[in-house]
Amino acid sequence: MQSEQMKRGIVVDGRGSQVRVRFEDNDQVISGWLDVVQRSSAGMRVFTRPKPGSQVVCAMDGNREAGVVLGALYSDADPAPTGGDGTMHFEMPDGSTAIWDGDAFTIDHSSGLVLTIAGGKLVVDGDLEITRNVMVSGDLVVSGDTTLKDTSINGIGQVSD
Repeated sequence: MQSEQMKRGIVVDGRGSQVRVRFEDNDQVISGWLDVVQRSSAGMRVFTRPKPGSQVVCAMDGNREAGVVLGALYSDADPAPTGGDGTMHFEMPDGSTAIWDGDAFTIDHSSGLVLTIAGGKLVVDGDLEITRNVMVSGDLVVSGDTTLKDTSINGIGQVSD
């Protein structure tokens, strides 16, 4: 067997934790199924599989018959997301994002709901529905209209008009 080679290619198909890759520098040869290296596969598991069209780097044996996908590369067609040093940026196919920049963690869902944790507070920008108990220790500050339905406060039932 020849020595290992680093190769760039384009993902053409995926299944489970494997992909097939087209190597453009080798007459468009398509690999067999290659495992995709993951950050962890036991305990706390993380899984991402490059989608078809993604540019990837592979470690292949000299015959290009066996190897693994080491990761995907950003390109002009798929540029890196913006962010400073140390920013973790997750972008989902529907456009939703989760961004941690060291000072704040923000989830911006494609539905328009935005959750931000920063400065010791959780801020919800959007409608919030709570289906279980809420316990408040401290002041409850409400701005805007308040409607209580089918409730009692300190054992006194709501009086309706």
